[in-house]
This record gives sequence, structure tokens and C-alpha cells, in this order.
Amino acid sequence: MKHVKLFEDYLVEQQLNEIGEGVTPLAWRKTGYGKVESWMSEMATYDKASSVKWYQFEQPLTYEFKSEKATYAVKIAGEFKYNSYPVFGRKPGAGKPHEFEVVIGVAFDTVGSEKEAITNFGEQFQVISTVSAILQDVVSKIQEIAWVKLQEIHVAPKLEDYEEGKPITQTKRGRIYLEYIKKQGHKLKGDWTAEISGDRFVIRNGRWSGSKNFIQL
Repeated sequence: MKHVKLFEDYLVEQQLNEIGEGVTPLAWRKTGYGKVESWMSEMATYDKASSVKWYQFEQPLTYEFKSEKATYAVKIAGEFKYNSYPVFGRKPGAGKPHEFEVVIGVAFDTVGSEKEAITNFGEQFQVISTVSAILQDVVSKIQEIAWVKLQEIHVAPKLEDYEEGKPITQTKRGRIYLEYIKKQGHKLKGDWTAEISGDRFVIRNGRWSGSKNFIQL
């Protein structure tokens, strides 16, 4: 049985090495009322005298797609903060800092009572590829707004009951997500750094270093 287990682990590693290669995202559709444009409107009408540091967007962005085995719902929530930078001390000719910072988090799951087949790696790769395509679409729309800076993207893999307490990189979904982020993260516009942070992966804007948990994308 030990040899069977080792062979299974070898097959998993081989599949992880090929993650994201030649995988076509599934067709997806927008659902719900939340839109990136609505988020921009919220920031544009934000009371800049407010003492609230971080403010959550009223409506998350929601999407849906179907695979051969299940229907998936994707939710992207976000929050923002206003940056009140003083004019004095700024170098002559320096560009105006971004007025708002935005942080988003993405989560997805099967709809209703359908159970996600985690053992089907082919299904998982296509599902993650689709979620990634949705996320990239949202990120590109946010990055088009000159006065907004997307600072962080949070991705928290769902754990199986028996995985509670395990390091995120030792869980089934965590391993898949990490490999996908490492191999496909470069598709994000600009410089980004992934961080293994507790129960999630945080993709941070810019080049970060100084920790073994940072991964340059």
C-alpha cells in the first residue's frame, strides 16, 4: 500500500507541474447587482471627512459558470480607503498619488448541495482557470481607473473538514492554488508578489522581499 500511495503522490506532482498549461476557461456569466463601475461611484461620492479608515463596498461582484460536474458561484468582495496626502513635501513634477486604495478577496464554491470533486484534477484545473479569468477581468477594469490603486488580492482556499489546522500549502486546494499563482501570476499587469499568509494567499502590488513566504510573480 505504501508503494501505491507514493505512486499516487507522484501522479499528483506531475499534474501540478502541468497546471494552467493549455487549459481553456469555461464560459462564465455575471450575476447580481455589483459592478466595478458601482464601486467607482461609491468611491467618487465617499465623504472624505469620514473617520472610517476602510470602507466595504456595498455589493460584491458575483459570477457563475458550469462544468461537467457542478455549477460554481464566484464572489469577489472589496473594500477601499481614501488617501489624504499633503501637498507639501512632494517633489516638483512628481505624479499625484492614487486617491484611493482597493483590496479585493475572491472565493468560489459549488452551488446548492453539489459537492466539489477535489480528486478530479482535470476539473479543478479548469475551474481555477475560469476563476482566474474572471479575476483578471475585474483587475484589469480596476487598473483602468487612474485615481485608484489595487493593493491586494486575497485568495482563501476552502478546506476539507479533515484538513483543519494544516498549513495552507499542505492542503489539496492550497497546493493547487499555490502552483497556479506561481505559474500564472505573471499575467497580472504590473509587478506583484504573492505571500503565504495564514489560511490564505495574498497577492500584493509591487515587489516585496524579506520573508520566505514571499513569491515573486
